[in-house]
Amino acid sequence: MNRTLSIIAVFIASAALVTVCFNRTGSSDSNPAAAASDPVDSLVAQLEELQSDHQALKESNRELLNKVSQLERAKGSGSAGAVDLVRIQQRLDELETKQTQLTQATRDIDKHGVIAGLERELGKAYSTLMDTNQPLVTRVRQADTLKRNGQFDDRAVKVMTELYGQTDNFGEKAGVLNALSGFPSPALRDLILEDLNAVVSAGYTDPRFRYTAIEALEPMAQDATVAQWLGHLAQNDPEPKLAGRAGQALGAAPPTTQVTPKPAR
Repeated sequence: MNRTLSIIAVFIASAALVTVCFNRTGSSDSNPAAAASDPVDSLVAQLEELQSDHQALKESNRELLNKVSQLERAKGSGSAGAVDLVRIQQRLDELETKQTQLTQATRDIDKHGVIAGLERELGKAYSTLMDTNQPLVTRVRQADTLKRNGQFDDRAVKVMTELYGQTDNFGEKAGVLNALSGFPSPALRDLILEDLNAVVSAGYTDPRFRYTAIEALEPMAQDATVAQWLGHLAQNDPEPKLAGRAGQALGAAPPTTQVTPKPAR
């Protein structure tokens, strides 16, 4: 039984390593030059096939682990348990061999360095976002790469949120809000409303900022003040596209009580 459990541990460790490789390959087509080459198209197809095989192996392993657990609890019940253990041992040996083949295949098919190149690109993008010595615009631009590859984690969201208050440029603020699209940022509510008041009081300036502000406030539309602002923009924004977007974000008729923009300080 100890040998059986040891093999299970090895199998799980191998599966984890291969899973990391597969998760890192989700957007190999982000490199136009690489995506245009037949070898890379073949690489993607092979990875998808291997990922399917890997998922099947994970399911088989889970079933076997459950079976081992059951047998452990009933190991004193007689020869039937011993026979089942022999069968499970044989199956585990088969799975371990298959896992080794999959691991080797994953290494072999990346002959063009696509996976390694993507890992370097993601590492550089993440480091640039975290680098306080880099210009704000450069840091914000890393969001697309990270989001496209599922690497825009909680720490990245926190850093991006902090960048909003580090600039007075509405173009840069719009860039930050665009980078945070899909990641609601209630922590920025008051700052966004204050900035909206400023651009509206100045004569509805910075349309790109107004648009990204509307999108950022949409998840908070149930907030009374936010709803009043969206209603105001839906009825008064001189840009039809922005007025329509504000109405869409509001999701209902504008509230009867609307905000009155205050002169910017």
